[in-house]
Amino acid sequence: MTYKAQLVVRARGKEGAAIIEKVKEMAGEQGKTYSEMAVELLGRGLNADDTVDTNFGVSSDDDDDAESDDDTGGSDGAGDESEDDPRAPLPPEEAGPAVDPSQPPKTIVKHYLERREDRGERAAARILVDFFDEAGPVEGGELKKLLQEEFSADEFDDLMAPIKRTAEYKEYTRRVISKPSPYSEAR
Repeated sequence: MTYKAQLVVRARGKEGAAIIEKVKEMAGEQGKTYSEMAVELLGRGLNADDTVDTNFGVSSDDDDDAESDDDTGGSDGAGDESEDDPRAPLPPEEAGPAVDPSQPPKTIVKHYLERREDRGERAAARILVDFFDEAGPVEGGELKKLLQEEFSADEFDDLMAPIKRTAEYKEYTRRVISKPSPYSEAR
């Protein structure tokens, strides 16, 4: 059985409109629908340490939400869930020479592709993790767009899955949410 609920969001002020635009932008960057992104952010805003389902007493017997457990971290321990993930990015000391994360996204993607070819996906993923650890919303969005041009949608989702589970990427997401989008200003 599936559960459906609807939330209509309207903004009367400039700040509200900016927030809505930022949620839409983030949804596009993460390959999610606006609704999925809004529900995720609402869950975080409700001070959710566990999944939203747990906080609201939704039965865990439903198979519909099994996938959402992969993207939510129940603890604040840096990389706790990554250590058990066989696809997790390698630690810096094992991934190869460090790549300066402040380089332009196009250069980061070039290094990523070279490292992936030479040392494998997990070693290359460290480059992206380090990049997202310092990136702002514009740089992060540009890098994702470049990767989406390089890989099919399924390949992109597959390569981003272990990166999205890292503490660095989660912090990037929090940081991006708190910054106003350069596209959100009223015209």
